[in-house]
Amino acid sequence: MTFSFQVLRRDLVHAFRKKRPGTDIESMLFHQDNAPPHKANETLMVIDYNVGFERIEHSPYSPDLAPMDFAVFPRMKGELRGKRFDNVYEIQTEVRSFLKKCTEDWYSEIYSAWIERHRKCIACDGEYFEKM
Repeated sequence: MTFSFQVLRRDLVHAFRKKRPGTDIESMLFHQDNAPPHKANETLMVIDYNVGFERIEHSPYSPDLAPMDFAVFPRMKGELRGKRFDNVYEIQTEVRSFLKKCTEDWYSEIYSAWIERHRKCIACDGEYFEKM
C-alpha cells in the first residue's frame, strides 16, 4: 500500500469541513507545539509541501503557549488522578468520556487564553514570562 499525501489532505479537509462547515480551508493556519516528532524535518515537509497548510511557528521552550499543555492535559490529569486501569482500552474510554464532558464554552475559554498568552509572549519579545 502506498501512502498518498493527496489522500491525507483530502481527508483532513473533509474532517475540518465536517467539524467547522463555514471555515475557509485555504485561509486556515496550522499550529502545533515543539515536541520532537512535530519538529522533525519529515513532519514539517509533509505539513508545508504535501498537505499545504500554512504553519504558525511556536516559540521554543514554550509549553505555556500550547493549549493541550496549559489547559487540556492538566484538567484531564486531575480527572484521572487516583484511578486505576487494567488495560489501554479502559484508559481510552475514560479519556473519551472526559472529552465528551468538556463544553464548547470551555474550549472557547481555552482559545481566548491561547490568544492572550501569545499576546503576552509578543509583548515580551518571545522571552520567558511568568505563568498567567
